[in-house]
Amino acid sequence: MKRTAQLDMEAEMAAVAQQMRAVAATGVMRGRLTLDVRRYIRKCTRVHSITGTNLIFTRDTEHHTSGWMRNPQFERCLHLSLSPSQSPIFVPGMVRDLDKITRALWLRAFFGDDLKCAWAESPKTREGIAASVWHWRVFCDKAWNPILPIGEVYSSELTEKGWRSASQVLEEDGLEIISAADPT
Repeated sequence: MKRTAQLDMEAEMAAVAQQMRAVAATGVMRGRLTLDVRRYIRKCTRVHSITGTNLIFTRDTEHHTSGWMRNPQFERCLHLSLSPSQSPIFVPGMVRDLDKITRALWLRAFFGDDLKCAWAESPKTREGIAASVWHWRVFCDKAWNPILPIGEVYSSELTEKGWRSASQVLEEDGLEIISAADPT
């Protein structure tokens, strides 16, 4: 990709991320699929045809109060779900991943300098694996400011199976992003 075209694409992606962040700020995802939550998720969903990416960006709450995570610092997060949009030529059973550069550009567009706080989760459900959906979370305080929670996810002793920092995943792709949580 020529540098000018890449800069244009980065500007396009930043504009999409800014719009989606504004929409996400109008509500919260509480984990229970009520009618209101379904409407919120629908508002927070977009297909970006230029990059072939499905995007969902929400503000999630009640990770701790629902019992999903023990540490109360993990109560809320900014949550970006990324997956490749379906190819016009659909081949059953064929799963493709997002291009690693496209993924890195989306992460930078949504999280900026806070990417160092982001955690990645690979697909876990049958549907998620089939769609190649990755989840990226930046945990936040009560005012939605990014934080680095102490304990649980950030300790290898207590880390949930499958959780990796954004830097770990991107480094596997050959891209360097240094995470404050993973200084290696």
